[in-house]
This record gives sequence, structure tokens and C-alpha cells, in this order.
Amino acid sequence: MKRPTDGLKSLLKCEICEERIAKYICKLCGRKVCEKDYIKEKKICTVCEMSLCEICKKNLSIGKCEKCGRIICEECTAYFDGARRYCKECFISS
Repeated sequence: MKRPTDGLKSLLKCEICEERIAKYICKLCGRKVCEKDYIKEKKICTVCEMSLCEICKKNLSIGKCEKCGRIICEECTAYFDGARRYCKECFISS
């Protein structure tokens, strides 16, 4: 009978670096990550931190504002017609 070479160790590895042992779970995406790929203050992984809305800084972004170029979440989107998206701040100033 074949035995897995990594066993449980592969299940415990960080889902980002795939090298270190995962000790935390990201509250946004649910990834199991190591200490290096986790931001303790925000309780999120480094991938989610890079994808946070640049306006509210709490939700994952879904697109870019056509005017200012910032990545924005659904809550911070004021206008979307299927092709163009504007953030609340740019939409109000237009």
C-alpha cells in the first residue's frame, strides 16, 4: 500500500508561500496562511491586503474607478453601466 510522502504536513502548509506551516486563517478569504503572510492587526492575509478597496480599506475590490484608477469595492462604487465604473468620490465631483 502506498503512503503519501508529505502526509499531514502538506495540509498544514501556507496556501500562499506553500513553504511554512499555516497558523492563521484569513477572515476575508478563508486561506490558511503562515505568520509571514498574515497581517495580525487586520486579521487578513497579504493577498487580501493587496486587494482591499482603496477607499474604505475593508472590503475586497471588484474593479477600478474609470476616473481616478483606484481599485474599489461594490459599496464604494457609485456608478457602473457594465463597462465603466466610478467610485463615490469621483462620481460626486463630476
